[in-house]
Amino acid sequence: MDVKESISQYWDWRSQSYTNGSHGFEEEEKAVWKRELEPFLPGNRHKRVLDVGTGPGFMALILAEMGFDVTGVDISKGMVEKARENARAMGLQVDFRHADGEQLAFDDGSFDLLVNRHLLWTLPHPLDAVREWSRVLSGGGRILAIDGAWFDPSLNAQIRRGISRAVSKISLKSGPSIQSRFKKHYHSIKGDLPLYSHSQPERICNIFHEAGLSNISFRQLIEVQKLQDEKGSLLRRLEYHEPTFLVTGDVAKRGE
Repeated sequence: MDVKESISQYWDWRSQSYTNGSHGFEEEEKAVWKRELEPFLPGNRHKRVLDVGTGPGFMALILAEMGFDVTGVDISKGMVEKARENARAMGLQVDFRHADGEQLAFDDGSFDLLVNRHLLWTLPHPLDAVREWSRVLSGGGRILAIDGAWFDPSLNAQIRRGISRAVSKISLKSGPSIQSRFKKHYHSIKGDLPLYSHSQPERICNIFHEAGLSNISFRQLIEVQKLQDEKGSLLRRLEYHEPTFLVTGDVAKRGE
């Protein structure tokens, strides 16, 4: 099984339970995300947005509610179907498609803004992906990448994850745990994922710079982290100690 097939199979399975938010699409959580995103969004609410690695559509549907024309793509067919179900339930129009986020079947300059959430760590070729994302953006377009240090290799982080997973395993009633299924798919391929253990904001900023983006910056999403800590379990807070962050970079205007 190759890297992308393994990734696709795992997220097909996870699509049955994955919410891409602390508690799905609760109004409180959506409101927090909208406030965090607002400073980075173009003022024209009719601009075209591409959500890469859309999962069940969490970011795509939030942006659609904010008035953007949104397309969402994901390598997992199961996730795409879940996103379409969520769009129907919320009465929103989003064009969800099955696609590889590193190889997009869109013309140059098709979008004004590209977003992704919790995606870069699972890409085999993150630099190539950012270059591809830049291609499908119009001149002056922007990339927003949201991620976290999920697999921080430091000793303290490993101890926290070990405790969390041990307690989770003890409390498991039946069926395969998410951790064991994750390990089955990712253990043999994590060496092929450059950001798997290195999804720090500084590393992603360097990739944005190498890809030719400008106005690169990052910020920690403190309000999001606070909500996730309030809503999430103690085990989640233990395992994911570092705050979620957002990295932004702009594509040069054509001719510059």
